[in-house]
Amino acid sequence: MKKVFIFVLSIFVCSNYCFAQVINKDYFPLDNEIDRQYETDMQKWITNYEWQETIGKYINLWKSQMNLEMERLISIIPESESVIRENQKKWEESVESDYSLVWDNVNMNFVGREVYIGEFSGNKVNLYKERAKYFLCLYYTIMDQTSDDLCYTDRNGTQLAK
Repeated sequence: MKKVFIFVLSIFVCSNYCFAQVINKDYFPLDNEIDRQYETDMQKWITNYEWQETIGKYINLWKSQMNLEMERLISIIPESESVIRENQKKWEESVESDYSLVWDNVNMNFVGREVYIGEFSGNKVNLYKERAKYFLCLYYTIMDQTSDDLCYTDRNGTQLAK
């Protein structure tokens, strides 16, 4: 019981530290331009096609942001580049495989394409966003531990993909 408690506590402390770094507005603002524009565009679509196009646009934007954050991480630990790239490749293959599994096995005419577009595909936006935050968390955690005062400050803030 004691081991389980210590394990859960250590996960909470580690994840809380990373999450605190990521949501700091100086690092990765919660009201970033991608999310603001996504909210605006999600109010504009009229047809299912436009809805799907909007979601696809933001999947691609967050994919670009994720790659930008991955490159930032690689820039400070170049000796781990091959491992990072291999893990990323596996992660992307897994995401695509999961979505293909659903597409191949769910009758969209029965459940409705809106379910797939709105709930399932919309969630893909969040997967790429969270992966970008994951890379950013690692970047700032490493920068914090290697700074002189254990508190790295990024004067430029986080770049957002265009």
